[in-house]
Amino acid sequence: MKNTTEQRFGICGAPITHSLSPKLFKAAYPHRRYSYELLPTSDPTEAIDLFLKKELSGMNVTAPLKTAILPLVHRQTPECESIGACNMVLKQDNLLVAHNVDCIGVSNSISEAKVPLKHTPCLLLGAGGAAKAAAFALIEAGASLSWANRTPERIPCTFLDGAVAAFSLAEAAPLLQTCIVIINTLPQSTPETERFRFHPWHVILDASYTSRPFARQASMAGATYIGGERWLFHQAIPSFASMTGASPNVQAMEKVLDSQIIFRAPKNFVH
Repeated sequence: MKNTTEQRFGICGAPITHSLSPKLFKAAYPHRRYSYELLPTSDPTEAIDLFLKKELSGMNVTAPLKTAILPLVHRQTPECESIGACNMVLKQDNLLVAHNVDCIGVSNSISEAKVPLKHTPCLLLGAGGAAKAAAFALIEAGASLSWANRTPERIPCTFLDGAVAAFSLAEAAPLLQTCIVIINTLPQSTPETERFRFHPWHVILDASYTSRPFARQASMAGATYIGGERWLFHQAIPSFASMTGASPNVQAMEKVLDSQIIFRAPKNFVH
């Protein structure tokens, strides 16, 4: 007989067959009072339809839906509105409310590496929902932001009421001479980024924990490399807690990451 007290959660996006979120969620709540499932779709309307049909209480949102799903919710948190993207939708008082804790994932990943961000020159690569959350985290921390994308017109002219220094990827390489922190939200290497030359003083955060585009280049340069699993982990903690109202088992989540990341980070990875 089905447990009527069970709350149901999930994650939407595409592709998500590789996602570690279900395993992290299972480890976070081993008592099985909750369920967590994959909702593989790149269509925002279908994502919301699945959310309602399956009677979910909340779902994480990943690419390519972080921005596209916003017009279909009833409300957004202030952080979500400022960022212009979400990574979680919760049902609250029968309303669908968009949240964004990706920014926490970024700031805590950098903080874990013991790198201060205030006044630190940073280079951000990409212009999707994850990049916007990273920009929010950097600006809120007082960092100096340079923002690059293959199509620079996708970068907002202003962000958080401030002007944005926008560049193409072809213009980004010289910025490495002055930027200390590099946050890469591009899912794969590009001809432009493959020509990047890092230095030992660089701190590099890759959003993708599967392709890990900058892992090899960072290792060769002796730079500090932070894998995307740290971003995933640090956003999952507040995300799961917001969904369930219960604190997750953080130690068990750490063990899942340690056992599941096949492409190990370079030896100078800051844990």
